[in-house]
Amino acid sequence: MTFEADEVRELVECLYGAIDRRDWSTLEALVSPRVVVEVGSGAPIGWDAWLAHLQGFCQAFPDGHHVMEEVLVDGSHGVSRCRFVGTHRGDFRGIAATDTEVSVAGIHIDRFQGDALVAHRGQLDMHGLLRQLGR
Repeated sequence: MTFEADEVRELVECLYGAIDRRDWSTLEALVSPRVVVEVGSGAPIGWDAWLAHLQGFCQAFPDGHHVMEEVLVDGSHGVSRCRFVGTHRGDFRGIAATDTEVSVAGIHIDRFQGDALVAHRGQLDMHGLLRQLGR
């Protein structure tokens, strides 16, 4: 299948827009039930575990959102360089809410088949995030 760069760019924007809006039904419609997700250095996980991870992150940073700085497209892959910006208002990895505004860098590599996400690889500057939370 041939992908047009604009189509992949739109899928990337739709994907992160759904996460930022906490629109879980739209997100689920964009993601293959067989998606393979690799976040940080962790072992690969599937859709249910990734959704739980995203929802927990959004509970800790309820106003959190992605600021896309750059989206590059290569075939069926969308590579995005972004910042995650939000306020720590809920428990995060055992750290009680601090009301600290955070801004951390992230890079995502997303692969699509048709209009479905089939692979996601994400790196977030966890060291920078934990430092901003006083750890």
